[in-house]
Amino acid sequence: MRRSARTPLQPRDLGLILGYRCQAACAHCLYNCGPGWRDWMTPEAVREALSAAKRTWGEGFQVHLTGGEPFLNYPLLLEASGIAADLGIPVYLETNAGWCRDLDQAEARFRELREAGLGAVLVSVSPFHQESIPLKRTLEAISAARAAFGAGRVMVYQSDWLPELSRRGLAERVPLEAYLAEYGRERAGLHLWMDYGLISGGRAGYRLGEWIPNRPAESFRGETCAEELLFAQHSHLDLYGNFIPAFCGGIRLGDWHALDGIVNAVRAGQLPPMIALLTEEGPYGLYTQAHEEYDYQPLAGGYAGKCHLCVDIRRHLVQAGIYPDSLQPVQFYHSF
Repeated sequence: MRRSARTPLQPRDLGLILGYRCQAACAHCLYNCGPGWRDWMTPEAVREALSAAKRTWGEGFQVHLTGGEPFLNYPLLLEASGIAADLGIPVYLETNAGWCRDLDQAEARFRELREAGLGAVLVSVSPFHQESIPLKRTLEAISAARAAFGAGRVMVYQSDWLPELSRRGLAERVPLEAYLAEYGRERAGLHLWMDYGLISGGRAGYRLGEWIPNRPAESFRGETCAEELLFAQHSHLDLYGNFIPAFCGGIRLGDWHALDGIVNAVRAGQLPPMIALLTEEGPYGLYTQAHEEYDYQPLAGGYAGKCHLCVDIRRHLVQAGIYPDSLQPVQFYHSF
């Protein structure tokens, strides 16, 4: 494993996944969210998770309330904002704005959230969201959030995409095929992958991988995952008790109910077997093991990136019952 003077597992931005339910099932989603998920975190679990984080990391982090789409359970979102504020943890929320159908209601809700202790709002702007969420809703959510919080506390993620999305229409849902029709496959693939900064985990490798050149498993030899698994500044705790490093949907380092134990073990070099393999040898090391020991067969067309390779192997391992403690939540593997 690569040595570093940095401290492992010291996130600065900690996501609390209140639920994986979402009105969309976007092609780029790293956590395989969608309308098929039903469960939500309880307010008691919110307080327990945030209290565990504060005991473990002190004052050096902020929390974002996320999903899925957290506005699909507005009472929980409101209560979670108050709990974070009560614990003295800086808190903001992330939303795709798909819920925003009434501007007055949206502004009233943002004001209520601000009064409960929410500090800021992040609204995502995305061609992948626009497939199912008209841009009009996104723009109205931004407007309502700015009215409630002020422009300085409203972040528009990927705002550079607004001119292009606006050009494609405000009230329409725009399929990604529109990019193929306008740019052709090669330019459209570069635009959506590189300009947006896609990660090939979750659904992206399967839904969007054919838009870019794919590579065989062997080409990822030497690409490890130590940075993502041990040193990510952005990680998540979910409603099922999973501590999810970086953007690695479907992987857990352990159960956050014993968060300090997870952190102490990792800092002592005591890693779960699959995590150790990925940090030392990366997805190709996992591929070698899965191919030789568990009959994993590589995708004939190759992979869009190392995360696509990793996810595909993990799907196979879940079916074989291998590494059940690390491959969670298991619903992730049935939500592609």
